[in-house]
Amino acid sequence: LIATAVSISNACHYCIDSHVAAVMRLGVDEVGVTELMGVTEHARATATAAAALLLDGRPAPAGLIAPLPPEEGDPEVEALLADIAVWARHALGRPDMPAFWRILARNVHYLRATWQKEAALMTTGVLAARDKRRVALGVAMATRSAYMIEYHAAILRHAGDTDRDLLEILGVVDHYTTLNTLSEAMQIESDIRPPTD
Repeated sequence: LIATAVSISNACHYCIDSHVAAVMRLGVDEVGVTELMGVTEHARATATAAAALLLDGRPAPAGLIAPLPPEEGDPEVEALLADIAVWARHALGRPDMPAFWRILARNVHYLRATWQKEAALMTTGVLAARDKRRVALGVAMATRSAYMIEYHAAILRHAGDTDRDLLEILGVVDHYTTLNTLSEAMQIESDIRPPTD
């Protein structure tokens, strides 16, 4: 799954074809592949947003936009933030929510759309929620988003993943980023297709 997401994120056509075919041969159906694509897109978009907000490697107030202070949003914003706070306590085991969400709270439409996508995509469907989070971490690693690497790793650590698990994800990202680069550089045309039953 992670190799497929890295290939999608890197836009390597040869590797996308081969990895999608491989996950389908392992029993992931079209709905699961669609979930994987959605998780990949969402993880890449949030990694891009975190980098654009200058959250990578900086304390929250030093970013491009300051987080919305508690209880300063309109009722819809505060309701969304309350939902996110409940999720953060469960997923991260901490009383405060990530600054990313408080920054997005300055635009209710962006906050709502991003949170709805997070809630819809990152829960168990055909693919397990923890596997989706591992995919998201792989995408964050491939896009070099320090903030989102820390975000997804914190969720996975709270769920029980160890250093060894995180290094395994990094190993997949490292290997397939190299393969993507080589495949694109050699302009290999894919002859690999998903199985047709």
